[in-house]
Amino acid sequence: MSEANEYSSTKRPRNWWLLLGSILIGMGLFSSVFLVVLEAILTAAPYLGVLYLLFALAIVVGLGMLLVGVIQRRHVADPQRKGLIAKIRFTLDLAKRSHFYAIVSIFMAGMFVLALLSFGSYKSYRATESASFCGELCHSVMHPEWTTYQTSSHARVACVECHIGEGADWFVKSKIDGLRQVWAVTVNSFSRPIPTPIHNLRPARETCEECHWPQKFIGYRELVRAYTLSDEENTAHRLRMLLKIGGEQTGFMKGSGIHYHMLIAAKIEYIATDERRQNIPWVRVTRSDGSVTEFDSLDSPLSEAEKAGAEVRTMDCMDCHNRPSHQFMAPMSAVNMAIEQGAIPRTLPHIKVQAVRALSHEYQTTDQAMVGVANSLRNYYREEYPQFVENGSEDLTRAIQAVQAIYRGSIFPEMHASWSAYPDNIGHHYSPGCFRCHNESMQSAEGENIFTTCTKCHLILAQGESIDDVKVDFRTGLTFVHPEDGATIEEYVDCVDCHTGGGGVYE
Repeated sequence: MSEANEYSSTKRPRNWWLLLGSILIGMGLFSSVFLVVLEAILTAAPYLGVLYLLFALAIVVGLGMLLVGVIQRRHVADPQRKGLIAKIRFTLDLAKRSHFYAIVSIFMAGMFVLALLSFGSYKSYRATESASFCGELCHSVMHPEWTTYQTSSHARVACVECHIGEGADWFVKSKIDGLRQVWAVTVNSFSRPIPTPIHNLRPARETCEECHWPQKFIGYRELVRAYTLSDEENTAHRLRMLLKIGGEQTGFMKGSGIHYHMLIAAKIEYIATDERRQNIPWVRVTRSDGSVTEFDSLDSPLSEAEKAGAEVRTMDCMDCHNRPSHQFMAPMSAVNMAIEQGAIPRTLPHIKVQAVRALSHEYQTTDQAMVGVANSLRNYYREEYPQFVENGSEDLTRAIQAVQAIYRGSIFPEMHASWSAYPDNIGHHYSPGCFRCHNESMQSAEGENIFTTCTKCHLILAQGESIDDVKVDFRTGLTFVHPEDGATIEEYVDCVDCHTGGGGVYE
């Protein structure tokens, strides 16, 4: 028997490259078809589209393994061949049916893989642009932001419209930054809570003003706030105000009101000495006529060297509207709202105080908080008003469930995220807000003070349990009367000296 015949009669060894390549291709094709069906059922999980790209890559790798397997088999069949070209060389004859079918099969397979890669890339792109991808994929990290986003006024605005905006440059920047974030999650090195403000966020003029353009900044807006007093009866107290929005380019209230800051009538620049931009010791105002005034804090002035080395930020929407989609409500505000809406029964004595206190306790986990909130309220009423516990009061049960819901929606101990970690700069009730700049300490070299009078921004129209009748001078408004003690406040008072948003005010 010749050497060739002897070799051909030997049983060929199993080719693992061909076997594994075939398995990968089969799994990729089956998974792709299965995912199409799965996506049609689970319409609420668009981030599954990322898997299309992975399955397409699996098919490509499988085809590569098949090629290696074919080369290896030809080499085993004819070990005398040397070099790669010799191993894969063959004569193409389209007249042969087998060769024709082989070319057609290769072409069809290539087109299918190309289509799957394109489809997978498109689905992956769409998936990473969806709000659910941003909020749910890194659930433990983004859970606070995702939860508060869903109850915000921007709940139907996709995350990327504010965090990225239009244009390829910001898209690329965001994806590169996303890789850094994925790595931080993988190695568990991310901050708790996630630090804000986001310093590389796209300018508000390129995002916010796509919807909120300056011409829409109306002159006045009426605002009604509902509060509950800290007495046994949980007395209702309301405040009716007129906000001077202003800020239009032409027409009514041109260049005045709260939106005076919006780069329309003036350019506002400032220096903050902390990462959260809450401590502002220097402000510069450039008016439309070209005049410039600088204001320095008398309490904590900056030296010229410190000013020269500091970041000077030009004020935009996000400096006041810093929580437009992720607002972590303070316990005081959330309880006021729940009582006003009837979720927490007003008939429970001192429920306002006790609910705020229960929410303000330190808990390590959300599960621990659920137990702690229930125990705090039950123990108080068992000692002070036992009839609400012994008789199985539905009001107490409803109150406990409502307070627990408030906690789940605004306080996240695992991420150390709460109202105290994320101050809201709109107003000046539970955080400095407007008073970061508008305070008696901020003065110019000529002795001019940024803070003048409350009526520059708003007028009080009515206050008390009933606010239906309005009898007020629209030039001066009413003097604010503190609802708890009836004291009138006619001059600058920093609300956060007492009001922290939590139960500390009752200590």
